[in-house]
Amino acid sequence: MLYYTHKISVFILLIIAAIDAQSQESFIVKGKSINVREEPSLNAKILGTISGGEVVSVVNTENPNWWLITYYGNEGYVSAALLERPEESEKYRNWKKQDINTGDNPECENINPQYELDLDNNLTVHVGYNYDVVVKVMTYSNECIRIAYIRSGDTFAITHIPEGNYYLKLAYGKDYRKSIEDGQCKVRFLRDATYKKSDQNLDFHKVRKENTFKGNDIYSNWEVPSYELSLNIEYTRGGFSSFQSNRISEREFNK
Repeated sequence: MLYYTHKISVFILLIIAAIDAQSQESFIVKGKSINVREEPSLNAKILGTISGGEVVSVVNTENPNWWLITYYGNEGYVSAALLERPEESEKYRNWKKQDINTGDNPECENINPQYELDLDNNLTVHVGYNYDVVVKVMTYSNECIRIAYIRSGDTFAITHIPEGNYYLKLAYGKDYRKSIEDGQCKVRFLRDATYKKSDQNLDFHKVRKENTFKGNDIYSNWEVPSYELSLNIEYTRGGFSSFQSNRISEREFNK
C-alpha cells in the first residue's frame, strides 16, 4: 500500500489597527497622568490623558519643552518634563531590551514544543512593517504547543504541527524586553503592547480521501491542511483610550 498526501491551504486575514512605529523611542509617563495636547502649548486643546506608568513612543524632540508622541495610534504633544526613560523608571528599570530574530522561541516561556515530523503542514504568518509579533499555537485545553517571534515585515512558517484543533494567541508591539521578578523570568513588549486571542479554529486533522488504484497498487490519499495568517497594519485615530478595548490581558496571554 502506498500513500500520497495532498495539502489544503486556507487563508486567514486579520487586520490590526495601529500606527507607524518604526524609529521611535520608549518613554514612561511620570506622575499620576499627563495631558496630551493638539499643539505644543499649555493653551492648546487637550486631546486626552495618559495614566502614569504608561509607555509612549516619542516621535520628535526638536522642541525641548514639548515632545510629539504616539500612543496606540494617537498622536499629540506632551510636556517633556513629565516623561522619563525606562532605565530611570522604578517600574521598568529592570526590563532589559532583547535582540531577538524571526523564528526564535521567546525566552522565559515555559513551553514544551510539540512536532509531528511526518506531517508536511504549516502555519505561515506574514507580518506588516510596523509591529513585531509573538504567535502562540494553543490547544483548547489551553496548552501552548508552539511559539514563534516574527519581526515586522517578515514571514515565518511554523511547520510539522501535530494533528488537532488549535486557536492562536497573538502579542504585538515594539521594544521587546525581559525581566527577572521573584526568581521568575518574564518577557513583554514595552511599547504599544496589544494581546489578542483568535476565534478561528485551525483544524490540522488529516482528511482521508478515496483510494486510487494503479495496476496492483492501492494509493491511500490524504488532505493535509495548512493555514496562512496575514497581520496587516492600518492607520487609525480614535482617542487615547479607545484602543484598549477588545483585547486580552498580558497575564492571559502568558498563561
